[in-house]
Amino acid sequence: MKTKIKICGITTPEETEYLPPEEVDFMGMVLFCPKSRRNISLGRAMEIMEAAPKEIQKTAVTVSPSLEQALAIEKAGFDCIQIHGALDSRMIRTIHIPIIRAVNMKEGMPTIEDNAPVRAWLFDAAQPGSGKSFDWNRLAGIPRGGKKWILAGGLTPVNVGEAIAIVHPDMVDVSSGVEYEDRKGKDPEKIAAFIRAVREADGE
Repeated sequence: MKTKIKICGITTPEETEYLPPEEVDFMGMVLFCPKSRRNISLGRAMEIMEAAPKEIQKTAVTVSPSLEQALAIEKAGFDCIQIHGALDSRMIRTIHIPIIRAVNMKEGMPTIEDNAPVRAWLFDAAQPGSGKSFDWNRLAGIPRGGKKWILAGGLTPVNVGEAIAIVHPDMVDVSSGVEYEDRKGKDPEKIAAFIRAVREADGE
């Protein structure tokens, strides 16, 4: 199985040039999260989407978004919305783009609610965006329930192969693991290395 790749935390149109559409399936932009250093405005996100390859699915990454914010994301042309924190039940009945439901792996096993409109579960570290991973073996035994699984949290070109071998996710999601260490922004060399590591894990 070819593991899909999502590069998250895109903040400039220029960074989309580092995303080969034949390898990168999804890209993420953080919206309505002022505490995040990767947070951007909806206007900037639309500029990024305009610059990005059409083949790549555009994901709005949010924390406990309001219904109004979710509707604004849908109107802006995003392909899906990734929701950390609380999920407003009205959203399930109102928005028409797929929902990726994020689960932060804190102490104890996560509670997975069975929301039919949720297309995929994204398993992240206890503190999203921290660049820290969690014990991937904790996902063993959790029923997939017909949903896609996305693995996130502290993935890098060095450890993503091991993560894939343990979890066998449908997609891997990386942000801080492909960023520069001495300045803001995505590092094209790290993105290329991450892609190579995923393909090696896939046996390609």
